[in-house]
Amino acid sequence: MRFYLDTEFNGHRGELISLALVSEWSPVAMTSQKFSHEFYAARHIKSVPNDWVKEHVMPVLRTPVLTPTMFKAKVQEFIVRFPESEIICDWHADAEHFASLLDGHDYGSSLDFPCVIRIIRTPKEGGPRSETPHNALEDARGLRDWYESLLLTNR
Repeated sequence: MRFYLDTEFNGHRGELISLALVSEWSPVAMTSQKFSHEFYAARHIKSVPNDWVKEHVMPVLRTPVLTPTMFKAKVQEFIVRFPESEIICDWHADAEHFASLLDGHDYGSSLDFPCVIRIIRTPKEGGPRSETPHNALEDARGLRDWYESLLLTNR
């Protein structure tokens, strides 16, 4: 299964604020299972959000903010149901933040999760469109819709 990943974070190399994973299946195809193939959560950050994040990200979170421990547990609880998945994102920091959530305090407590992470390049013009820019869930859906349409076109 393909999942599309997007994250929001507090500036370049900053703390993770929110993360979304959206399956390749569109909401229409998922019908009653829509929410079982989408994940979205936000986490409390220790640092003060920078001005850009305060203006563009925080107002559109639209989800409760979890403790970092609860956030990590929720991500792992969701993704462990889909081993061997392909995780597609359009920025290397998205992949870094996702991968860091698999880490535990030692090898034994880390999530041994087999997957492929693919970082793709999206064009500035004609690329993904988001219903709510800088909301990780809407951005992941936009990336999914754009990329899946490319896959259909190239078949």
